[in-house]
Amino acid sequence: MADAAEIKAAFRYQAKLLHPDRNVSDEATQQFQRVAEAYRVLRNARTRRSYDATTIISAPGNLIDPTDQSPEPLACSRCGKVTAQPRYLIFRIIRGTLLSTRKDAVLGIFCRDCADRTAIRASTATWLCGWWSPTGPYHTVRALFANLKGGEKPRADNLWVILHQARAFLARGEADIARALAEQAEAFAGGPEERAAIAAIVRAAGGKARSSPRLKNRWRPWSYAPVVQALPLAALVVGLGVAVAAVVFRTETDSASAAIIVRPAQAGEIRHVAVDLLKVRQGPNASQPVVALVDRFATVQVMDSVAEGEWARILTANGVTGYVPARFLFGGPGNASKNRWCADQKGEPPANGEVLLRRTGGEHRLTVKNTSGHDAVVRLKTPTGRTLMAFYIDAGANVSLPAIPDGTFRAVFASGRDYSRACGIFLENMQTFIVPTAQVIQATMQAGRQQLALTLPPVGDGPGESRTLPLESFLDN
Repeated sequence: MADAAEIKAAFRYQAKLLHPDRNVSDEATQQFQRVAEAYRVLRNARTRRSYDATTIISAPGNLIDPTDQSPEPLACSRCGKVTAQPRYLIFRIIRGTLLSTRKDAVLGIFCRDCADRTAIRASTATWLCGWWSPTGPYHTVRALFANLKGGEKPRADNLWVILHQARAFLARGEADIARALAEQAEAFAGGPEERAAIAAIVRAAGGKARSSPRLKNRWRPWSYAPVVQALPLAALVVGLGVAVAAVVFRTETDSASAAIIVRPAQAGEIRHVAVDLLKVRQGPNASQPVVALVDRFATVQVMDSVAEGEWARILTANGVTGYVPARFLFGGPGNASKNRWCADQKGEPPANGEVLLRRTGGEHRLTVKNTSGHDAVVRLKTPTGRTLMAFYIDAGANVSLPAIPDGTFRAVFASGRDYSRACGIFLENMQTFIVPTAQVIQATMQAGRQQLALTLPPVGDGPGESRTLPLESFLDN
């Protein structure tokens, strides 16, 4: 986590880039206001804790595509194993700090074994730490009862999780499991459209078959976990003090935990990041220095599991090794999840001449003519490969762009179909190219305000034609 000095330095840098007196783009004022508001929240310890407490992983109902023709089975977010009966659960942890109450949550897609283990750990922490603030007892009792019932189970998210898993097993040819999962999903169905989706899976699985073996429901209400969680409550009811109850609870938890099959992240597993920006640290502790930042959906390899499975040592695609909380790693590579997210967040198609990205402004003007034969997203890059601005231009069109800064730039462009604003890529048939060296753009105020020109030539191997470019070089910012 960044300290106050790092936050202040980052704010000053962004404020300098986005201040309306310096940045003439249309979005500069709005972006500057957002940066100022973020700094107002983050510079104060109390408002920063409140912000962190509201930051959670996106619910699976927002990420699952019900029209996916070849869905991959969902894996447990704790152990990484594919489970026939996944559930999306939220467990609450309450910590009292004399004058304030901190409310945390552990959430994700769980198998039954990992759900029971997580419920015990969450309730243990709440029993020991939740009472010590004015509002702590109220929030502690609510959290304990929610965890005792197996955690919170959002109806819509669990419906789509179970239906996704049913489709995945149906695609594998395991119709009996798919049919049984569809029947379990009926408990979460709320309206006729959702019941119709369930019925469609049952029909695709061959209809209801009385003779086929039923899938044993792994989520029946009672197991050892609620019993272990309720032991302190039972101790309190019979009149034992808080101290005695805590000792009894810890003793019983230790003995019960010996029978739990713990499946932490295993060395060699491939997983992907499930949060927007994951901090990789030198050691398995939140106070350790940050050695790298990894984007959402980035694929990593698990090297080891430490701290009873709470932390995982990972290897990133850039060769960086460090530690991250294991709960932020979902099973499997992130390509499929990223593609689905890019499609869901793609936004409106760009218009001819629309500026999609601008990092700074200037006094020059650039006229662009597109003779490549393709609608294109063009990026102007510095000699170090950093993207300065990006804009969209139709095939055969001419556009004029103001506010070009001083510097030396090369133009690269991409063509394809179905552009995603969120990811900056075409979702289908994306190809990337570089404009010949002869068209390097050089702008300097020593020559006054310049009228610059750029032509996107046709793609080919001939003189003056655009050449293919690796996708990584186009995206490298």
